[in-house]
Amino acid sequence: MMLEEIPAAQLDTLAEAAEAYVLHAFGRRLELTPIAPANVPHFVHDRYKLWQGQLGSRPLVIMAIREPRRGMSADYLKHRDLIHRQLGVDLVLLLLDNVPSAVRRQMVERQVGFIAPGAQLYVPEALLDLRERAPKIAIPPADRVSPTAQLLLLAILQGVAPEDEHLTDLAKRFGVSIMSMSRTLSELEALQLAKRRQVGRQRRLHMLLGSHELWEAVRERLQSPVRKVRVVNGRIGSSVAPLAGESALAHYTMLAAPRVETRAVLALNWKNLSESLALIPTGGFDDDRTEIQSWAYDPLILARDGVIDRFSLYLSVRASPDERVAQAAEELLETLEW
Repeated sequence: MMLEEIPAAQLDTLAEAAEAYVLHAFGRRLELTPIAPANVPHFVHDRYKLWQGQLGSRPLVIMAIREPRRGMSADYLKHRDLIHRQLGVDLVLLLLDNVPSAVRRQMVERQVGFIAPGAQLYVPEALLDLRERAPKIAIPPADRVSPTAQLLLLAILQGVAPEDEHLTDLAKRFGVSIMSMSRTLSELEALQLAKRRQVGRQRRLHMLLGSHELWEAVRERLQSPVRKVRVVNGRIGSSVAPLAGESALAHYTMLAAPRVETRAVLALNWKNLSESLALIPTGGFDDDRTEIQSWAYDPLILARDGVIDRFSLYLSVRASPDERVAQAAEELLETLEW
């Protein structure tokens, strides 16, 4: 069996396409993360790129062939079994791109699990076989939306993302891939909040609800963007990390400003930021300290005048056990403009 070559530069895009495909077909999030396990031989890393994730409640590993060649089928089965043993994962799937149906049929006959985005998902261990001619499966609403979907919704609520904007422009605006934005639109479509419009060759976002109706429809699905809180020695400027937490709440309401300033950064940027600014953890008695929130999405995108946006702020503090903060959070809602 001969598989078409998959350029290395397209592997991440292919993985995103697999996530979007499974979300659209099953309403399941694979939550793929690239991995390079130390207990896996180097030749496996040379031949494959690996991701770990979940399929339902079961751990999953995805393998994408970097440079397919003749005879790879037999080699892959050996390498797949090696991954099974070394990582202790029973679900291992091959990630394919532009594979003829005859090749996919052979893999099904050999009970080799794989994902071909937009065409077929075959997982013999889970008795799943979704084919390109199978009827579409309705996507059940999720309890929570993804961080990118939440960012897009909050941007729409605040007029930052115009109606009918091209998906490519949206992806650039929010610093994500086009595939990720397409996946986000599929998520909003599943929740019956939006639909995509085709204008020529362009895909555009079209919302089905107005601002206040949209907020009421999604507010319980939205979650705090805060992933982790650190206290560090030193100060950080608003151009890098806008005011957040009680500091931002004091800016928007009558709440007194806290003694320790709180700021927010994108979680993915924290490591480089802390190194470049030489930020180090500090004790609770240091005078010159700052509380840093790591966020699931970039707080700078919706921040104004060095302060995080009101919607994200509300979501980050609405569950506070401090009655003063909880009351100020409700007052914050009254300042929102619809």
